[in-house]
Amino acid sequence: MKKGIFIFIILVQSIFAKELLISGAASLKEFLEKNIQEYKLVDPDLNISLNLGGSGTLKRQFEQGGDVDIIFLADRDYMVDLKNKNYLVDEEVLLENSLVLIKNNNSPSDSGILAIGDPQSVPAGRYATEVLGNLPLKNYTLVYGKDVRSVLSYVELGEADFGIVYLTDAKLLKNSKIVEIFPKELHRPIEYSIGISKTSKNKEDSEKFLEFLRGKDWE
Repeated sequence: MKKGIFIFIILVQSIFAKELLISGAASLKEFLEKNIQEYKLVDPDLNISLNLGGSGTLKRQFEQGGDVDIIFLADRDYMVDLKNKNYLVDEEVLLENSLVLIKNNNSPSDSGILAIGDPQSVPAGRYATEVLGNLPLKNYTLVYGKDVRSVLSYVELGEADFGIVYLTDAKLLKNSKIVEIFPKELHRPIEYSIGISKTSKNKEDSEKFLEFLRGKDWE
């Protein structure tokens, strides 16, 4: 095969390659990875990439021109704001979650360092702040994590005695345990909303993947 023809074929394949980029809250990591693997059986030609992080950080990246097809955040207020600013085709709640207090197995007492997500950019941190305002925990020093998985890591590694994370994150615990599942009345509803970007170059496949996710649960 001549070199020119070979280059032309590569360029054509690149132009018509099917790709999606999803920005998702860090707590969605396992959920998204599992369903992306399952979706490969439906559409093996579609390449789906993940950009995971704190919901506030992802929202800012998106507003600053991030090349994202689908955005999936742990705070519906963020998504409604993006929709109202005309960034999204639409938004819808796909999942809900609960908030729990976790404790490192080697922490000796009921006092010490309590880790939560940074309330400025991490929805789990704002929900935790609401809980602390409604049901104050005493004798602790507060530290912030950049996302909910950082909080989980702090507690698991013993860098914090306690942490407030999502119930789904607590499934990953190895060196810690759940102390309490907070009543949902103590914080705003924890709703994960998803939407397709108006600037997506692949709205058709974005909608097909979103339809695939509808009705899915954390399991």
